[in-house]
Amino acid sequence: MKISILLPYKENYSKDYAGAVSIFVSGVNKHSEFKKNIKVYGNTDYPNLLSKNYVNLSFKKRLFQSSSKTYVNNFIKVEKKRKSNIIEIHNRPNYLKFFENKVNSKIVFYFHNDPLSMNGSKNISERMFILHFCSKIIFNSEWTKNRFFNGIDKFYLNSEKVKVICQSTDKSKVNLNN
Repeated sequence: MKISILLPYKENYSKDYAGAVSIFVSGVNKHSEFKKNIKVYGNTDYPNLLSKNYVNLSFKKRLFQSSSKTYVNNFIKVEKKRKSNIIEIHNRPNYLKFFENKVNSKIVFYFHNDPLSMNGSKNISERMFILHFCSKIIFNSEWTKNRFFNGIDKFYLNSEKVKVICQSTDKSKVNLNN
């Protein structure tokens, strides 16, 4: 089983400047039974990466061209050769439309923030597209999940496609005495 993970293009996958999504992805992958078959894709200029399975997708920003579209299209070119079974996309619902009819992999989407404030999931039709397009939708909290379903028929709320995985921290690294 091959798994490719696409980070938001502004997300740093560096130990020095890691964002919340990168820390989550790195932590989950360390414990995954599929860790040898996972590739994490992103765009960073910083060294000292969180894991060895990271692949940098460099691209040049161009005037009058969407950076998101260029970034995702570069990933899709790589993915057509890799042919992953699963593609995880984190926290950028506007990326999903670029994948339609371009890959045969199962798409798993992670919401780390309020879906109603993000491009690609603000309105009901965009969220219905996500419900139908993705094989799985994972939320970081019940609150985030409930926001996604705001205005959508409650029938979809109990879909097997939908899962809440609360993000947590490694207890061994937390000093509870402070």
